[in-house]
Amino acid sequence: MSEKLSDDKCNVTKLFDKLWRESLKQRIIESTKDQQDKEKIAEIIKREIDEFLRTFPFRDRFKLQPDAKDNAKAVAARNRGNELFIPLIGEYLESLQHYNESIAYSEPGSEARALAYGNRSAVCLKFGLYEECLENIRLARASKYPVRLAYKLKKREQHVKRCIDKDAGVFPDRVKHTPGKYRPRDSGHPALKLSYEAHFNVPQLVKCVELRQNKEFGRHLVTTQNLKAGDVFLIEKPYANLLCDTERYKRCACCQNDDRFTLIPCEGCTVAMYCSKECMDQAHKQYHRYECGVLRDCWRIVGLFVKGMVGLRTVATAFASFDQDLEGWNDHLNTLDETKVNAFTVDWNKATVSDIYDTVHVLATNQKRRSRKDLAELIFFASIVHRLLLERTDFGPLCESSQTRSKLLFDLLLRHVQISLINKKRVLHMEREEDDEEEEDNYFGFGDSVDEAKKINHSEQTHAIAVYPLSSMLNHSCVPNVAPINLLDGRCAYIAGRPIAAGEQLFDLYDVSSINYHWSLRKYCLKRTFFFKCHCAACQQNVHVTLDSVVRADPNYTLLLRVLDKVEHKIPFLVQYLNHAKRHYPKHYLMATELLLPHAFRMRHGYCKDDDIRNPIREVDDTGLVATLSRILLASQI
Repeated sequence: MSEKLSDDKCNVTKLFDKLWRESLKQRIIESTKDQQDKEKIAEIIKREIDEFLRTFPFRDRFKLQPDAKDNAKAVAARNRGNELFIPLIGEYLESLQHYNESIAYSEPGSEARALAYGNRSAVCLKFGLYEECLENIRLARASKYPVRLAYKLKKREQHVKRCIDKDAGVFPDRVKHTPGKYRPRDSGHPALKLSYEAHFNVPQLVKCVELRQNKEFGRHLVTTQNLKAGDVFLIEKPYANLLCDTERYKRCACCQNDDRFTLIPCEGCTVAMYCSKECMDQAHKQYHRYECGVLRDCWRIVGLFVKGMVGLRTVATAFASFDQDLEGWNDHLNTLDETKVNAFTVDWNKATVSDIYDTVHVLATNQKRRSRKDLAELIFFASIVHRLLLERTDFGPLCESSQTRSKLLFDLLLRHVQISLINKKRVLHMEREEDDEEEEDNYFGFGDSVDEAKKINHSEQTHAIAVYPLSSMLNHSCVPNVAPINLLDGRCAYIAGRPIAAGEQLFDLYDVSSINYHWSLRKYCLKRTFFFKCHCAACQQNVHVTLDSVVRADPNYTLLLRVLDKVEHKIPFLVQYLNHAKRHYPKHYLMATELLLPHAFRMRHGYCKDDDIRNPIREVDDTGLVATLSRILLASQI
C-alpha cells in the first residue's frame, strides 16, 4: 500500500476552522442573519467565499502546484526501491511500489523511466512472473534503456525464456494471459445471480423489493416476500467510483484490477496508472481528462472530506457524458422535477445517459440540514477545486466563454461532494496477509494457520469508493439485515444476512455497528455525518457488545467449524444454519454466523486467486474469521 497523499499541513478542514474563527464566522453570520431560505443562504455564502478568496493566498497556503513529471523525484523513488531490493531478504513488494512511483513521476522516453521498468522486471523475476518480466523488458527498451546496461536486460530476457520453455513441459495446460492488456478477473466459481425473478424494468433488482416512502423513514426498501439468509436481491454497477490514493501504484485507475507488475502511467499526472492502453483511453474519454490536473492536489488538501472525493469523479463522468450538449443538459437540470425521479421506476433496459445520471443527481445532499459553518466549509472546498479545474483541466476551455457552464460546474461540485459524503460505499477486496500470532486478531480475515508463530489471513481491504443509484436507498441500522458483496467485475451485490419477513424493511450499515462501537459514538457519528438519529434496537436501549461476547452467545457455530474446510462448502452450511425455522435472532447485535456469511460470499465471489501473489499454490484457504472466532471461544472455555 502506498503512502496517503493527504498533507496535514495543507488540510482544508483544519485551515477553514482557523479562518472561521479569525474572520469568516462574523462575515458570514452577519450577511445571512436575516435570511431563512436555505437556497438563498448558500448563494450568499458562495458570494462571501468568492470575495474572500480573491485576496486570500490559498495557493500558497495549500502549496498548490500543477502535477508535473519530475525525473529527479523519479530517480529518488527508484533509489528507495533499490534499498529494499536486497537478495534473499528483500522487501520486493515494497520495492515494487517505489518502482511504480518512479515510473509515474518519470518523463516519457527518459532514462529514469527505462531504468524503473528494468528494475521492475527484476521484481517480476523474483516472483516467477515470466510474462510480466518480458513485458517490462519491452517497456524498458521502448523507453530507450541505456546502451551501457543493455546486456543486463538481454541476460535476464534469455534466462526468462529458458524458464518459460522449461515450464511448458511441466505445466502444459497453464492458462496464459498477455501482460499489458486488460484482463477480466475470475473467481473460479459460477457468477452470482439474483435469487428470484428480476424486476421487468430494473433487471439488476429482484421483483419483490420495492421502494417505499413515509414520514418516519423517508425513502426506503421493503421486501414483499420472505427472503432467506444468503438470498441475492440486488446486483448493480456504480455510477462512479474512484480508486483510493493508497492504491495508486498497485491497481489500475480504470478497471481497478491489481496489475502492479505491469502498470503504465498517465502522461498528464503522477497519480493515475493503468493496466493497459485500453483502460487508459477509456478513462480519458469517460472522466480523466476533466480531473487529471487536480487529483493530486485534491487528495493532498481534502482533509475530512475524503469520502466526498468520489463526487469529483461523478462530476467529471457526468460532464464527459454531456459535453457535446452542455446547454441542453443545463436546461434539463433546471427544469428537472426531482420528486418524480425514481431509480426504481426507470426502465433500465432503455435508460439514456441522462436518465441514469438523474438517478444519482437526486440522491440526498442534506444541504438544508447543515449549519452555516458546515455549508461554508463545503463551499470553501468546492470553490478552490472549481478554480483548479478551470486552470488545469479541459474544464477551462469548456467554461471560459460561458459563465453558465462555470456556474453549472460549481453547483454540481458542491452537490456531488455532499451526495458522496452521505451515499458513498466502500469497495472491498480480499487480501492475503501474514500476521504475528501475538498481534491483534483480524476479525474479518480469511486464512488458516501455517505454523505456531504466523497466521495467514485474507482480510477485507478498501481499495475504492463508489456511488450506486439503487443501493443508496437502503437505510441504516446498527444491526443490519443485508450485506454488500463487491464482485470482481466492479458490480456490487447485496444479500440478506438473516431471514427477512415479507413487509420488513431492508437495512444496510453506514460504517458503525453495535459490535465494538459504543452507543454514544454511534449516535454522534450518525448525527454528525448523516443527520439522523438511529432507532434500531441497539440504539434505543443504548447497547453495544464486543466480538468476544458475540462469539460466546453463539456457541453452536463451532459445529460448523468442524465441517467447513473450504469456502465453497461454507456458504451452503451457513445458509442452512441461519435459515433454521427455530433460529432466534438477537435484536441488538449480529450473531457470529451472520458475520461469517458475507465474508464467505466475498471470499467466493470477490477474490481472484491469480492476483494473490502471496499464495504460491493459488488455493483458497479456510477463513481467518473462523480461526479467530474459534480461538476466542476456546479461550473462554479454558
